Amino acid sequence: METGKSKTPKPEAEKLEAKKIGAKEFEALELEAKELEAKELEAMELEEVEQTALHSYRAHWHIFVPTIVICILYIAGWVTLYLMDKSQGDLARLFIVVLAVGVPLLFAHAFLRYQTISIKIFETHLQYHTGWPRAEPVRLPYGLIDKIKYTRGLSGRVFGGGTVILQLVAGEAIGIADVEKPAAATAKVAELMG
Repeated sequence: METGKSKTPKPEAEKLEAKKIGAKEFEALELEAKELEAKELEAMELEEVEQTALHSYRAHWHIFVPTIVICILYIAGWVTLYLMDKSQGDLARLFIVVLAVGVPLLFAHAFLRYQTISIKIFETHLQYHTGWPRAEPVRLPYGLIDKIKYTRGLSGRVFGGGTVILQLVAGEAIGIADVEKPAAATAKVAELMG
C-alpha cells in the first residue's frame, strides 16, 4: 500500500519539474525577445544618427523679448511709485510680486522653449519640434506637406526670427514659432519638396 502512495507523487513531481523547465524555457525566450528588441532599437538609433540633417534651425533669441519687456515695464512702474513715495502701497507690492514670481516663470518658459524648438531638414523628411511642453520631435515626410511659408511678427521683423507654417495635404496647418532664419528654412524645405 505504501508503494502505491509513493508512485502517485512521482508523476506530480514530474509535472512540477516539467513546469519548472517550461518556465525556464519561457524566461529564456522572453529574455531572447527582449535582447532582439534592444538590438533593433539600437540599430534604428544608429541609422538615425548616421543620417545627419542637411540643415538645422533652432529657436531665435527673440523668444525672450516679451519677458524682457514685461520685466522692464514692471520695474519702471515700481520705480515710478517709489519716486512718488507710494512704494509701500498695494500696487507697489503687486509689482514686486510680479517681478519676483511672474518674470522668473516667464523666463523659465521661454528658456525651455528656446532649448526645444528646432527644425531639422533631411533628404527624405523634415523633423520639427514645436517646443516645450511637447515631449518629442515629429518626423514628417515631404510628401505630406502641401505648402510651406513663413511669417514674421513685429519682434521677428526687428530681430530676425519668425514662424514657419506647414500646410499639410490633409488640410491641417502646423506652425513652428520663434525659429531663426525662417526664410532660409522655408526655402530649403521647398527645394527638397520639389
